[in-house]
Amino acid sequence: MNFNFTRAMTFGLVFGLLTVVGPAPDAFAASGKTALSDVYKDVTLGVVRINVVKKSYNEIVAEEREKKDNGEDFWLPPDERRKDDQDDEEAKRDKEPDHDWEKKRRNKSTGTGFFISNDGLIVTNEHVVRDGVRFIVVLKNDQRVSAKLLGKDFLTDLAVLRVDMPAGVTPLKWGSSDAVEIGDPVFAVGYPYGFDQSLTTGVISGKQRELSKGKYNPYLQTDTALNKGNSGGPLLSMDGKVIGVNSALYSRSGGNEGLAFSIPSEHAQGIIKLLVEDGEIKRSWFGIAYKEVKKGMGKLVGMDLDEGILILRAPKGEPAHAAGIRAGDVLVAVNGETVRSRLHFRMQAASAKGQTTVTVWRNDGYKSFDLVPDDMDEAKSRRREKQRGKLGLTEKDDGRKEIMGMELVPANEKVWKKLDLTPGTKGLLVDRLETMSQGARAGFTKGEFITQINDTKMVKPDDFETVMQAAIDADDQYVLVYLKRKEEDRVRLIDTLEMVDLEAY
Repeated sequence: MNFNFTRAMTFGLVFGLLTVVGPAPDAFAASGKTALSDVYKDVTLGVVRINVVKKSYNEIVAEEREKKDNGEDFWLPPDERRKDDQDDEEAKRDKEPDHDWEKKRRNKSTGTGFFISNDGLIVTNEHVVRDGVRFIVVLKNDQRVSAKLLGKDFLTDLAVLRVDMPAGVTPLKWGSSDAVEIGDPVFAVGYPYGFDQSLTTGVISGKQRELSKGKYNPYLQTDTALNKGNSGGPLLSMDGKVIGVNSALYSRSGGNEGLAFSIPSEHAQGIIKLLVEDGEIKRSWFGIAYKEVKKGMGKLVGMDLDEGILILRAPKGEPAHAAGIRAGDVLVAVNGETVRSRLHFRMQAASAKGQTTVTVWRNDGYKSFDLVPDDMDEAKSRRREKQRGKLGLTEKDDGRKEIMGMELVPANEKVWKKLDLTPGTKGLLVDRLETMSQGARAGFTKGEFITQINDTKMVKPDDFETVMQAAIDADDQYVLVYLKRKEEDRVRLIDTLEMVDLEAY
């Protein structure tokens, strides 16, 4: 979830999630029930507590080292793993213990899940079962059954368990998350903070929410109270159908503050089906960096509409570059389906299989390219390997000028050689950069080679200063910067407010 959720930040994302808004009196008419208590009785046995015995510190370290030895990924000790989705309690638990006996000790945790089929399938969150070696499912009537983990997916925070189906349990039914509207009453059932099964109510507060954790989920937002221990439980419509899987909340205090998020049922069902079949999710990789085209951005590339995603980078060796796509293109459709948002594109790209037709806007017209995506996990491992080296540029060159906290050097033989550029290439090298300067705030970094801003070629530092100052004076919200870094063409969208010297005000 691109926030850093620690105590130092204003907000914390808490994984481990229910307490209070009353539904409308007529909310049960569609189900034929006369009260929420009647609906609850129908679902109570289908919602379960999941007790998890975790791996010890030593077991996690051994597993991560084995991954490194097998070339699967870089090794990370427990206290460095997935910091973005750990709350303080988990971070403290995963920190390297002081004593050997603590390193061998297995910890326990608890969460919520619910039955979805008569053959014993149970849905929960991935973070509930993470690092688990044993899973015990506890029913509302205190019946206990051992469960087997069938599959889990970190990026959508979903997991599936299977048990021998207990007698008398009716699986919950899926509802339509697409059909729910903002303001519709909902309720949730789970096991907050280790308490017995609890019910809370609220309304749908928003749809299609994007969080930095769970980047592949178009979350439902609700004010239904969710707390630690309720993770993986169902969010239900007033007829008792599951419209979401409770997953996360924003909080300053670590507890419920009316901002909770659930994975929509329509989206979750497809992930769950793949987890049951394969145990994991294989995602595709286009190999681009991008930014959603917001209002006012389209005109920078000659578009009449503000649509699609602006490609900031299309590195050599990646599928998009091989297909002919370049930085500065605006990707507007995948296999004929219009890109509606950054989140929508992320899911489109991840689910693309085999030859994929991508439509982009370039030079006042639309062009189509056939792209064959890579496997995401393999591509990311290659990318990490490439990024180990650093460029490092320190030479002094004639013609430099300091502008907005950056020392800009016009292209010369030393720059061409250092950056492996074709002799004669025009542009400006960012050779030095002051911390917290206007240039640094805008996103420039040392070692970048700026070739063009909007439609103006960069030849000398004064060109940069003139274009930037003109954009600020004209109250243009954005400027489009074309640059090269590490032999790659890149594009950066600069918010001109970041280029203003705030001290002048």
